[in-house]
Order: sequence, then structure tokens, then C-alpha cells
Amino acid sequence: MNNFAAYADFESFWAKFSPKTPYGREVHEKQDLFFDAAELKKIYDQTDALLALRKELCGDPSRLSLISHHLKQLPRISEHGQSCLDEIDLFQVKKFLHNYHGLMDQLPEDVRRRFGFQYCSHALEEQLNLGQQSAETFYIADEYSSELSIIRAEILQADAGIKKLEEDRRAEIRDKFGFSFEDRAFLLVPKESVKDLASASKLMAIDPYDDLAFSVRPLECVGALTLAEKRQELAQQERISEEAVLESLSKLVRAELPNLTAYRQAALAFDLAWARADMAMEHSLIRPKIHKKNHICVQNGIYIPCQSLCSKHGLPYTPLDATFQAGSAVIYGSNMGGKTVVLQTLAFLQLAAQSGLFVPASRFETRIFNNFHYIGERRGDSDRQTQSGLSGFAIEMQQLMEAWRSIDADQDGTLLLMDEFARTTSSTEAEALLTAVLETIAKKTNTIALCSTHFHRLPRLPEVRFLRMSGLSQCLELRAENLEIKATSLGNEAKNSAINEIAKHMTYSLVPDNGNQCSDAIAVARMLGVDEKLVDRANFFFQVANP
Repeated sequence: MNNFAAYADFESFWAKFSPKTPYGREVHEKQDLFFDAAELKKIYDQTDALLALRKELCGDPSRLSLISHHLKQLPRISEHGQSCLDEIDLFQVKKFLHNYHGLMDQLPEDVRRRFGFQYCSHALEEQLNLGQQSAETFYIADEYSSELSIIRAEILQADAGIKKLEEDRRAEIRDKFGFSFEDRAFLLVPKESVKDLASASKLMAIDPYDDLAFSVRPLECVGALTLAEKRQELAQQERISEEAVLESLSKLVRAELPNLTAYRQAALAFDLAWARADMAMEHSLIRPKIHKKNHICVQNGIYIPCQSLCSKHGLPYTPLDATFQAGSAVIYGSNMGGKTVVLQTLAFLQLAAQSGLFVPASRFETRIFNNFHYIGERRGDSDRQTQSGLSGFAIEMQQLMEAWRSIDADQDGTLLLMDEFARTTSSTEAEALLTAVLETIAKKTNTIALCSTHFHRLPRLPEVRFLRMSGLSQCLELRAENLEIKATSLGNEAKNSAINEIAKHMTYSLVPDNGNQCSDAIAVARMLGVDEKLVDRANFFFQVANP
């Protein structure tokens, strides 16, 4: 499956799907596919509903902004009822309730019903709001406990008493010695300024600093020490009282867990559908049609990574129009002719559809596939081959064995794509292998297999469909003459110009293949600047071999 997705460069498209809640981001990271048609229908229906809502709110940007804001602000809350939540846990619950309620208030009633939005936690929210707290803060206010209020009042009184005694001590030092501490903990003073060391030691701690100065700091008086001990006892009582409040609020939260779970599920479903709808609007995606028939129909199917690359280089892009039936099909065509892009487009659209996303096409009808397999070169294969000691052919055989387990058993729904299968071995043996594969798959009712290849001597099996890319033109003799785009040097600028011109004049469409051997490779070589005499000689040998 990973090979299949990497071949389609699906990750770049999936990255555009951007849920806003932590629950939605967790789903995004898993990147799961769906294998149940009813579940996909529900997801598509939800996306359609929010597409309609987004279009309705196009003239109300502030409401759109509020929906996005509340989704982004929804925090993750505990899914289990701990015996006692701390202040941070309760803050998260309160923040969740506030933003969930705020999100719900922005939605019309039909959308609320569709996603299961409800709210019956007013009592809990009211409790979490005691005291003059803002909507998205939480602290244990005095209002939670009369005992707590009394204790905190006594703590304030003790603090005030300590502060008064400290100020009196500092004032006495200032009056007797002229030392002004203000808010400083200690001072460095000249030694000669402390004339009566015994008297000063009753009010200050005096330590030598260097040969010229003392470090001095006020000593706490007995009354301040007594108050500090009392304050420590009060702080312990305060914590006990706060823990009682936390336990009481935790009990309320535990009782509310069924509702919180329902809120979380509603918010998650909405978040995912909102992100899918946002993606569908931004990229003009359409709803796929999932049927039980064993064929795939594509109209104006766009492989976005390729389209983006073409746009970057100023090249035209041709969407895919094709229908693929159960069994196997072969796609011929020269290099640069678009064979690989056909396979990648199909993989891309199918993965998008079974990921719950709308697709870049004007029509995409398909079935549910439970198995996805790709056989061919992968990104980074050369490195892996070096490390594993396997040749490219050996890796392809491993891929084939993995795919064959589902194909041979005729499991429910297999999509197999083969790009230049067995090209690293001799053509005669490769053609024999490929023919055997195609012949077997052609009899499988639950498999659709496509193979791009240059092997034109494959037997014309009646059960196998043979297609080709249209290429440069139907007439080999006219290609190079009519285009006049031959590169006269091997410089980068000339090569890039030739490549761009080739792309502009390629017809990237699938047509039935009539069995006549035909290739654009020699014409392409000529356009890319290969020596004229060499190309002419190659063309001569081609004509001899294919009269």
C-alpha cells in the first residue's frame, strides 16, 4: 500500500487536507482508507452539506471566521474519568465547552442534527465559571468554598502583617544607619559606615564582602517569623480545601463524560467534513460515485502533481478520459508519451476517493478496492537495492508475489498497476512473464490491472484490452518535418526547449491499439538533438524490422 501511495505522490495531495482540532489532526496523521461504501456515502454527504453551508456563508466572512476560530481553539480533553482532575485539566474542559458551544451556535439547525450537535452541560459550565473568570480561563475562586474564602482572607492578613513588620524593620535601619534597602534583599556598604557593629547586628545580618565593604540584609523580627509559620499552616489548609473543590468539580466532570464524548464525536465529524469541504472548494473537486460494478470511469481526471509541474514550466496539461473494465489492460506509448501519468492519475483518484476526499475530475465512478498493489520502480529503489543486495528484477518479483496473494485468491477488489513490468530482464522472458500475468488476471472478476509497457510482441489475448497513448501524430514521416523543433546542441537551454516543445505537441489521450508496431522514440530522439545521421540510420533499421 505504501508503494502504491508513493507512486501516486498522494502524500502531497493529502497534505492539503487540514483539520483544525487535535482529534482531526490525529485522523489526518493515520491516513486511513475506507472500505465500506455506506461509510463513504455518509462522509460524502457530510462534505456536500458543508459545501452548501460554506457557499451560503460566502457573504458572511465573520461567521466563517468564528467557525474556524472555535475549531482551532477546541483542546484535547481527557477521555477517561480520572479520580481527580487538576486545574489544567479543568481549564481544558472549560475551554472545550466554551468553544464547542460557540461552534454550535454558528451552525444552522439542519447541520447540527446531521453531525449530532447538542448541548446539555450548562450546569457544569456554570460551575466552572464561578468567580469573575473569563470564558477561557479557570482558577479555584473563593466562591467555590466558604472555608477556602476564610483561609485566603487569613493568608492575606498574615501577608499584610509580615509586610508591615518588614517595612518597620527597614525603616528602623534607615533611621539608625541611613541604609535604604527599598525592594533590595541586601546592600553593599562601606565598613566604616557600620560604626557600632554590636548594635547593628541586632537589626541586620552583616557579612564581610571584601576589605572595604560589608554585605548587609535586614533580620526578620520574631513577630514576622511567627506570622510566617502561621501562613505556612494556612497554605496547607488552603491546599486541602482546594483539593476538596477539585474533587467536587472532578465528580461533576465524570458524570458529564457521556455528553463530553458525544460532543467530541460531533466536533470531530464536523472538523473533518469542514476540512474536506474547504479542500473541495479550493481545488474544484467533485464527489466520486461509488458503485458495485467492476469498472472505473474517469472524465477530465486531473493528476494534480503533474498538473502543477506542467503549470510551473508553462506546459499544457491533458486530463484523463478513460474507462477501465474488470480484468487486464495494456498501455503502449513512447517515453514522454504519458503512460505513467495515466497509471498515476488512476491511483491518485482512487486513493482520494477511498480516503473520503472529493476528487479533481468532472466525473469519477469507481468501486471499493480492498487491495492496492504497484509493481515497478519506486523512489529510492536504487539505495534499497544496494542495501538489500536485490536487483530491480528481484524487487519486482517480490512485489508480484505480494500482489498475487490477493489476485490468485480473487479477493474482493484488487487494483494492480504495473509500470514497465520486468523491463530489467531480457525482452523475450519479460514478455512471457507479462503475458502469463495478464492472461490470469483477465479471468479475475474482482481485479482491475493496468500495465504500461514497451513490449509490442505480446500475444493479442482476446480477454486483454490493448490501448496506447496517441503520441506525437499518426504519421511517423511527418513528425519531425512538421514540428521543426530539432535541438542543434546538447546545451541545457536547447534541451529544455526541445523537451517543452515535445510536451506541447504530444497528445496525451488513450486510444485503442490496433496491433501495428509504432513508436515516437526515434522522432523524440531527433527532437532532443541526437545526431541526424544516427537517427536516420536507426529509423532505417526500424522500418526493416517493422515493414
